[in-house]
Amino acid sequence: MLAIVKFLSDNAAPFTVNIYPFISLYSDPNFPMEYAFFGGSSTPVVDASATYDNMFDANHDTLIWALKKNGFGNLPVIVGEIGWPTDGDMNANIQYAQRFNQGFMTHIATGQGTPMRPGPIDAYLFSLIDEDEKSIQPGNFERHWGIFTYGGSPKYQLNLGMTNSGALVRAKNVNHLEKKWCVLKPSVNLDDSRIAPSVSYACANADCTSLGYKTSCGDLDTRGNISYAFNSYYQKNDQDDVACGFSDLATITMRDPSTASCTFEIMIEADCGISWQIRDQGVNLLLFVFVQLFCTLL
Repeated sequence: MLAIVKFLSDNAAPFTVNIYPFISLYSDPNFPMEYAFFGGSSTPVVDASATYDNMFDANHDTLIWALKKNGFGNLPVIVGEIGWPTDGDMNANIQYAQRFNQGFMTHIATGQGTPMRPGPIDAYLFSLIDEDEKSIQPGNFERHWGIFTYGGSPKYQLNLGMTNSGALVRAKNVNHLEKKWCVLKPSVNLDDSRIAPSVSYACANADCTSLGYKTSCGDLDTRGNISYAFNSYYQKNDQDDVACGFSDLATITMRDPSTASCTFEIMIEADCGISWQIRDQGVNLLLFVFVQLFCTLL
């Protein structure tokens, strides 16, 4: 590691670190909740003359101290990733995500920095949108770091403090497929042996991470859970009728099965009306052919 740090220093390059207070909270049930945010913990950590009332400053300065101890105290540091997920865990929700990200933006907007590294902080919020195929080995929350939904709508308001109100703006010209969903047939008995393998298949090939204890869809009953899995697979396959079969357990409905907290998603419509502004005519033609081929296969 020191060889890498020396290389960065010799080439005037910054050291990039990812800081996730949420992970600390997720990994340790005894982790003090308030310490993960920026409201000022009632039990701050005091280290000599420095006082830390939030996990970000403490994590950040742990790195600064290590760099300084090894002779790289002036190496620039960039926070490459920081954020809070909105689903997939009991502590991953819109309220906490807004609180953390807004608290962080307000924290760095002061330009005060941290006790060991005063001054402006360079940081990148993670992430812009959710990633429905991201590995969930660390936890189901991994697919829900987005500030925007995959359809381009802000999940919550976040003042970035740049211009005007600093409010997030919804993406334009995003169209969804028809308002129809794939659900479990009302006539199906829950003891049907075909249900378990069908749900397993749907979740293995789509995204069911919103199902679970105290997640956004944690209020669903058994039928609701099954329907959510079926619909997730159906939407991922662009509402192909074949994708709503599941051994004749499922049916397509025009009635939205969503609840107050759980949204049964509708897939966005692929937009093939793409215009290119590239000077190289050869490259332009190649891109055009590729896009037309892609859209033909949709």
